Formats: sequence, structure tokens, C-alpha cells
Amino acid sequence: MDNSKTEKLLQELVDEIKILTAKQKTEAFKMFSEEFLNSDLRKKMYKALDGERTLQQISDDIGCKINSLQVFGQLLIDEDLVDFETRGKSRIINKSLTKIAIYYSNKEKGGN
Repeated sequence: MDNSKTEKLLQELVDEIKILTAKQKTEAFKMFSEEFLNSDLRKKMYKALDGERTLQQISDDIGCKINSLQVFGQLLIDEDLVDFETRGKSRIINKSLTKIAIYYSNKEKGGN
């Protein structure tokens, strides 16, 4: 098989996987919302996790207590539902629909 046919086949497979995973991600996010975003404050906090701002900056921007945001953020990190990095002493958290989908897929299989 030549490279162009191989590349075309791989692209078709990638496109098919995207279609299949879109439904799973949508269903997983619905379950995540029910389980973890069960208050207006949590919805607001989750929406603000942009992978750019520190928790202190987010807390100031949305007007919530830093401790509440830290506890919620740590819960999401502990359950491996978000991506995060540490910059200095600050934690930067970013939403991850893929991690949410994996979490619920594992949960269905009895992994969590």
C-alpha cells in the first residue's frame, strides 16, 4: 500500500473515531454535570477553569471563596477529571472532556 492510501485510510479511521467518541463524551459530560456540577457555584467554578488563570485569579473574578474553589479543584484532580499544572506555588486547572469520558467509561467497566 502506498503512503497516500495509508494516509487516507488513517484519516478515515480518525474521523470515524471522532464521530464515535463525540456521543460518548456528550453522555459522559451529562453524567459529570449531574454528579459534580450540582450547584450554581460549582457550575460557575468549573466554567472558569481555563488553563490560564490561577485559582486565586478565578476566585477573585467569580467572587467565590478561594477555599471553596481549592476544595472543588482538588476533588476534580483527585478523580482525574481535569488537567493541571503548577506554576510556582499556583495551580492552573484546565477542563478535559476526554478525561471525563475516560472516567465514566472506566466507571461503567467497574474500574472506579
